[in-house]
Formats: sequence, C-alpha cells, structure tokens
Amino acid sequence: MRKVILDTIISLDGYYTSPKGEIDWFDFDQDEIEWSKEILRRVDTMLYGRVTYQDFSGFWPKASPSPGGFDAEIIGQLNGTMKIVFSRTLADTPWKPAKLVREDPVATVAKLKQEPGKDMVVVGSGTLVSALVRGGLVDEYRIRVRPIILGAGRPLFSDPDARHPLKLVSARPFQNGVLALHYDPAR
Repeated sequence: MRKVILDTIISLDGYYTSPKGEIDWFDFDQDEIEWSKEILRRVDTMLYGRVTYQDFSGFWPKASPSPGGFDAEIIGQLNGTMKIVFSRTLADTPWKPAKLVREDPVATVAKLKQEPGKDMVVVGSGTLVSALVRGGLVDEYRIRVRPIILGAGRPLFSDPDARHPLKLVSARPFQNGVLALHYDPAR
C-alpha cells in the first residue's frame, strides 16, 4: 500500500505561515535540501490544496538552480511529479502534470493509497492536512521545526475534537538550527 507522507515546516509555536500567509522566515540549508530530496525520491504523487498549489505554480515552473539556492533535482521533481489538487473553486491546473479533484479528499486519498505506485507527499496545504489527519491517512509526519516564534499565524494541525498520538522515529538537528522530526502514527 502507498503511504501518505506529510512534509512540512512549522515555527516553534506550531504555525506553517504567518497570519498573512508569508513564509519569508524559511531559510534552507544543505541538510534541508537533502531531507527534501530523500522524500521526493520516494514519491510519484504530490497532494495539494488550492492555496499551496496556486502559490507553488506561480514560482516553481520558473525556478532555476543556483549556488546556495534552489537545487536542480528538487526543481525537477516538483515540476515533473503528478499533482493532485483538491479544490471546489479552482477552474484549471496550469502547472502540469496535474489533476483537479473536487470530491472529498479523504475518500479520494484512501482510494489512491490502494492503487499501485510510489508514495504520496503533501506539503503546506493546511486544510488538506487537517482533513487527512482526521481521516487517519497520514502514514509519516516529516516535520521541520524552525527556530522562530511567530506569535500568530495559521496552525497546521486543526482538529479540536480528537487526539492523534504519534511515535518518534527520528530527530535530527540541522546546521541552521532546524530540528527535523519524523513521526509515525501510534496505531
């Protein structure tokens, strides 16, 4: 069965964006680039909510590798990997390859997990992440905690009616002060 991997970045106080949706507090180093490559090599499908898809589609198709900047392998993977976009309002998915899905993400992802293929990854996409966590569909939580307190923002996990116990698989500090955590559900 295919796995759903959550690959995300959060502040020390648990936000994945500032209140205005900014991510200008991200500062990648080589450790994080390798972390991302490791995950992207395992997947053939990326899961997106509308907002993250629109943000990424405005940036990644035009991104180019640069020393100390974006990595060619990551750019290639993000641009070449199938994107499943969950939205009821989006009219089109210009960043290809992509498929627009208007149906329930929990039912759709549960079905995708049963199909042949490599694993799937979801990045950003807070509303989608919350739905997948509530549905018990996230198999790996790959969380990078940035050494910053935002004080306010958009929380990644929003499920006030349930608890989701996790077990730690690994914890690794990066040179830039980020703590990379890998959890699996404690089922």
